[in-house]
Amino acid sequence: MSAKRTVVLDTSAINALEDGGTLSEPLMHALELGYEVRLTAMCADEIVAHSKNLDRRDALLRRFFRLRSNAACILPPHEVIRKHVTAFHESPSAYDWHKVFVRSVEYERILSFRTLPSGISDEQRSVHFALDKQFRVVWKSLRRKLDEIIKRNPDQKLNTFDQAAEACVKPGGVLWGFGAGLYGHAFTNERPDLTDEQVRPFIEACPPFRALCYAFVKAWFDFSLSPLTHVKTRRAGRNDLLMAAYLPYGDVFITGDYPQRLALMDIARVAQVPCEVMSLEQFSDGFNVGSPVSSK
Repeated sequence: MSAKRTVVLDTSAINALEDGGTLSEPLMHALELGYEVRLTAMCADEIVAHSKNLDRRDALLRRFFRLRSNAACILPPHEVIRKHVTAFHESPSAYDWHKVFVRSVEYERILSFRTLPSGISDEQRSVHFALDKQFRVVWKSLRRKLDEIIKRNPDQKLNTFDQAAEACVKPGGVLWGFGAGLYGHAFTNERPDLTDEQVRPFIEACPPFRALCYAFVKAWFDFSLSPLTHVKTRRAGRNDLLMAAYLPYGDVFITGDYPQRLALMDIARVAQVPCEVMSLEQFSDGFNVGSPVSSK
């Protein structure tokens, strides 16, 4: 087994590497030789959605493919979760999350072409924006209802994400509800109706699932509960938070997006996932190869 540390790259990190040009070369060589790189299907989808500048999109695809030469690509988060749920549901006693195969050979094959028709980008971009908008609208729509509940019961007010993380694991807490819902969505036909105690063993046994459940807790707090939601502070969006499912697959998760970095650091901490979340500059400074970017 390789003793190399594993690194997961967010789309923003790949953008930063491309922006660095020749200054990124020492870091690229360090990633290629010294680390096990994990690329993600969600990252690939975001690159494909880059339709404003097709030359830039193709450059990012080439950068992605170059990294792919020493990396594996992980399935989209919903497919990662579906595979884990299926494995656990079939045999809870034999379940080992490390043994669930989540590599996407199909994504690796398609992206090996490195050049895609523009129509695919337009469609992907449209879907991306629609889903992110829907995600934010759904969570923000809960604020009025929750404000009314808190007004009647001021002791239920949650001022920090840590307070939300503590409250969400109590009996009837939202973590278990999110877990039961995500578990059920993995089935195409009849969905199991799980109680808190029934979903708890899977949340405890499956770090990718646990991290994703806490990503929903983060969205719940940031958009529906946080006292700062009314302030124009940029929050991690749908794709940024869904990336939490990839945290257990890396020793390090690199992102150039500041709100995402803060959100995933919170999620990794409360979900007890031993993954360091850092900027590309922080990562490159760790072995003094210089940095092609500035931290945000």
